[in-house]
Amino acid sequence: SIPAAVAGSLAADAVEERLGTRGQLAALLAGAGLLLWVADRRPEQSGIGAGQAAAAAVAQVAALAPGVSRSGAALTTLRGLGVRRAEAQRFSLLMSLPVTAGAAGLTLLRADRRTLRALAGPLAAGIPAAAVVAAGLTAGEVRRGGISLRAAALYRLGLAAVVAVRSKRENQ
Repeated sequence: SIPAAVAGSLAADAVEERLGTRGQLAALLAGAGLLLWVADRRPEQSGIGAGQAAAAAVAQVAALAPGVSRSGAALTTLRGLGVRRAEAQRFSLLMSLPVTAGAAGLTLLRADRRTLRALAGPLAAGIPAAAVVAAGLTAGEVRRGGISLRAAALYRLGLAAVVAVRSKRENQ
């Protein structure tokens, strides 16, 4: 998680300013979806070693770009390197937790008090619910040997299409 944390603290605002348009978001969502689809088709050849973990850590830096998830970048990289699906899913989720928590904390620190008061209820309900669901799904995936990532790839491609259409309508 260290490369993503360092890159995020140094460049997050600049990246968001330069890659923040809907067209760019649609392209990044579609690109990440296609890469995930292709990577998940690789044969399951190995577990996670130091090289694969380092590559996944560096891949998380790509998640600074809007439309790219930390866990998804690591997962795509691990599957692309032939890591078994269940191990890649578990490792990518666990690897993304510290950086995601840090980014959320930083966002909360930067938010004004009025916004925080308005979001207190949804945050108090949503954060634990998301954690419980993610933990439950991950445990189930690992027990079943991992699940195909095709649905996640298709979701990203569909979302990219929706964003692209909305972007086109706004530009007309």
